[in-house]
Amino acid sequence: MASQADGLLLPFQRYLLSQLIPPADSSRDTGNALLILARGLGLRSIVATLLKIHRSPSSLVLVVNANSDEERGLSEEVGVKLRAVSYEMPSKDRQDAYKNGGILSVTSRILVVDMLNGIIPVDLVSGLVILHAELVTPTSLEAFVVRIYRQRNKIGFIKAFSDEPEMFTFGMSPLQTTLQQLHIREALIWPRFHERVSEDLSKRKADVVELYQPMTSSMKDIQTAVIECMEATLSEIKRSNTYLELDDLTVENALFRSFDSLVRRQLDPVWHKVGPKTKGLVSDLTTLRKLQAYLLEFDSVSFNRFLETILTAQNTTKGGFENKHKSPWLFTPAADTIFTLAQQRAYRKVAPPPKVEDKSNGKGKGRAVDEEGHEEQADDGWEEEEVMRAIEESIRAEEEPDDVKRRKARDRELPPRYESVLEEQPKWTLLADVLAEVEEEMYWAPIDTHGVSNDTILIMATSSDTCSTLREFLSAPDDDGGQSMLHNKLRKYFWWKRDMGKMAKNMAHVHKTGGFAGQPRAPAVGKTGAVLPAANGEGFESAAMKRKREYQTGQAPSTKRRRVRGGGMGGGMARTTQSSSRSSQSQGSQGQAGDEDRKPETFAPSTGADGDALAAESEAVADIMDATSASTAAPSFMLPDEPESAAFSEIAFNEYFGLLSNGDLVIIRPYMGDEDDRVLEELRPKYIILYDPNPAFVRRVEAYRSAHQGLAVRVYFLMYKDSVEEQRYLSSVRKEKDAFERLIREKGVMAIPHEAEYRPEDEESAALRTVINSRLAGGSKQARTDPPRVIVDVREFRSSLPSLLHAGAFEVVPTTITIGDYIITPEMCVERKAIPDLISSFSSGRLFQQCEQMTAHYKQPILLIEFDEKKSFNLDTYTDARTKNDPPSSEADLRAKLVLLTITFPKLRIIWSSSPYQTVDIFRSLKENRDEPDADKAVSVGVDEAATEGSGEAGLAFAPQELLRNLPGITTTNYRYVMGKVENIEQLCELPLEGVQELIGAEKGRTLYRFLHQNITTTESEESGS
Repeated sequence: MASQADGLLLPFQRYLLSQLIPPADSSRDTGNALLILARGLGLRSIVATLLKIHRSPSSLVLVVNANSDEERGLSEEVGVKLRAVSYEMPSKDRQDAYKNGGILSVTSRILVVDMLNGIIPVDLVSGLVILHAELVTPTSLEAFVVRIYRQRNKIGFIKAFSDEPEMFTFGMSPLQTTLQQLHIREALIWPRFHERVSEDLSKRKADVVELYQPMTSSMKDIQTAVIECMEATLSEIKRSNTYLELDDLTVENALFRSFDSLVRRQLDPVWHKVGPKTKGLVSDLTTLRKLQAYLLEFDSVSFNRFLETILTAQNTTKGGFENKHKSPWLFTPAADTIFTLAQQRAYRKVAPPPKVEDKSNGKGKGRAVDEEGHEEQADDGWEEEEVMRAIEESIRAEEEPDDVKRRKARDRELPPRYESVLEEQPKWTLLADVLAEVEEEMYWAPIDTHGVSNDTILIMATSSDTCSTLREFLSAPDDDGGQSMLHNKLRKYFWWKRDMGKMAKNMAHVHKTGGFAGQPRAPAVGKTGAVLPAANGEGFESAAMKRKREYQTGQAPSTKRRRVRGGGMGGGMARTTQSSSRSSQSQGSQGQAGDEDRKPETFAPSTGADGDALAAESEAVADIMDATSASTAAPSFMLPDEPESAAFSEIAFNEYFGLLSNGDLVIIRPYMGDEDDRVLEELRPKYIILYDPNPAFVRRVEAYRSAHQGLAVRVYFLMYKDSVEEQRYLSSVRKEKDAFERLIREKGVMAIPHEAEYRPEDEESAALRTVINSRLAGGSKQARTDPPRVIVDVREFRSSLPSLLHAGAFEVVPTTITIGDYIITPEMCVERKAIPDLISSFSSGRLFQQCEQMTAHYKQPILLIEFDEKKSFNLDTYTDARTKNDPPSSEADLRAKLVLLTITFPKLRIIWSSSPYQTVDIFRSLKENRDEPDADKAVSVGVDEAATEGSGEAGLAFAPQELLRNLPGITTTNYRYVMGKVENIEQLCELPLEGVQELIGAEKGRTLYRFLHQNITTTESEESGS
């Protein structure tokens, strides 16, 4: 069986299997090992082959830590469906699945509960296969599983796998710690530069063509500006925290996703000493890292839209008010460069025709001039001039290239005074050239002389968004490139900007008047009972205030009408007269000066990193698009195409839905880890284009090429020259190499953990642990050897405390209890709250109910507030963990709520724990000389009361409950009643006003109904017009 399973494996992979599967006459601990393999060297193939060898109905092998994609991939490679054990399966079905044997995939949480409850026969388990071993820590559930397994099964194997060597470089002796928790003594470390790996992969090398594409000048400037912002942010963090060792905080490390956790790991111990400015800077580093990646991944329109989203979010708070604590990098000249160039890559604004003053009369009336600066005639001979100008424009239009004609035709669909630029990504052109070269080579050499590869073209990219963009680009006409695709995105961008502008107007209206546009509000009443005029202008507005409002919004005065040639005010003319309506507001010299100083924001050269300018531009775009469109609905290009009612054509059907030959296939896929190995085996592509560089996939191609003799493979490696992409690729290779070198050094000097394997004296030491019970009649003492018992709710196994209790010689009994989280004595119930959970429980009112139930059913209710052992024992550390409904003074408010809680429940005791380790000691102290709890009684407490309340919250989804509790009008006293009357949130939204008021009352119902049915993108004018 083994020879058949490893038929397609490389020699170094077969050697690894021989290390993991020892001979039958070897010792029982031989073969139990931790394998750390470089990414892309076929870790899934090794695991699948190992499972094939152990596949037998008489054996039970458990795979731990496998996600859904890994379960599917292993099932396909093993040839047998890998059955996943989940909580949807009843305990009886899980028990039957365990007894039937085979290969099962189980999560750590389910496996721990089943082991403690005796559902799984631990002594009959053949072995454990643990994936993602880098996640194993002393407090992890995986360490809990291995500990129970080794206590009850001394002969089963344990094999752990990992392809993340960088995760073993944090902390003191990380490799030794992981081996101790896994109870194994052997570590197999295989990097890419291992002698056997290098020898096998160098036998048959693929034909690699490296292409380095220069970036455009604007992309280079944006990249340089982003790096400047990152350097300034890092320097500010180091300057503000001189007492910390922050040598790892470099721009090179900031290019990777792991940098976020690295920064928090450095600052968590002193997070309570860090000011809000430093916390904001840490968040800014994440944003800047995304900008570096999105500059190369996104097209010019999407990148500019993402930047404007950041600026809009920075300009306002979550409540819609002005944000007074904006990110410092937005005020740097580099940030202005980023925003200005990003906008210029997508579109540009054209200034309106300048005005020249007619000094023949003293009225200051301006006249328009043409492009050459000649003054236009007001009325004399304007018809001839228009005709001549039209003739000249038509002659120039005929001489223009076709691409310019197409661009101008498309620009007519944009708002007035906007021209498209639509800078394409340089890699798109390079990709098109590579495909043209491949097609030419396929044409001249149609027969594969090497034998087994197909003419399939495989393009690999980083994300699915990039793949979608490349599909659109390659589907465009050859002479058009990506212009049509970018133009569609630009049009959608302006409609998005229109909605943003209208939303900003409406939110400003809310802050000014206290309600959304179009909503009825109660009139103000004076002391005498008379109705006063509204302060916001509703019901009463003077003529001067009305003219001032129209002047500020750029609208034409309602008392003035401008003559339009050919008749009344037309829709097309409204576009050209929008910018000149402001200049007609004032007369004389004062009006002239005002017009010169007040330049419309819409036609400003650039908004830069100014949030106010961006908001003004969005509002101006909304006004222009509303004035130039007959309907506020989405345009036709944003709607799906109407189906054509043409007759059925078999030729057309086969063209679109028929089978294609391998030579006609161009497959674009994102990187998906070990799944890429199976894709290479199934497609057998002859041409592979790495649009985004990935070191792991390069090794997969090397292994794929080495595993197949006579296989023709050509790899095109595309990369931006002198870019962050190149730096990230080289840094990732170097970081992995350094991690392996550190692991090799640690393995050479570490002390072999003898306590990793089971020793017979462990049972003797456990038998010596006794419990003295002095609560007997007559004061006599009795020694018992049974360990102290703690009843734990099964939902608490998401935390690390049950694992530490078991490691501290406690008997952990998992069950589902209605009241509390831990029952440590018959009279003592503990509700454990981590600080984030404590804040959310206070906000939702859930903690009040839990304390009320504990006080009613137990003599000694305890609220345990547990901190994270990696953070400081201070509430200031968690001030940034408040929910969106909490005020800024969340810390003081949390203390006040705790005081009110103790006043409301005098029997409640609050215990503060600095870490789960201290909680174990606290539980041991509380259980001294006390009786042990009974699991059946703990389960029965509160069950009858919960049944009378209805279906209960435990059987409902948590996310919809939280959403319902945060709605206006929903309180802690009525949300259960609402959940009992409506099935879901959608049904609540469909209720009429009378139905909502019948549920929660007249006033609260009206508030909830208005909130659910208000469209925040609808302005006041549209509401009044409708």
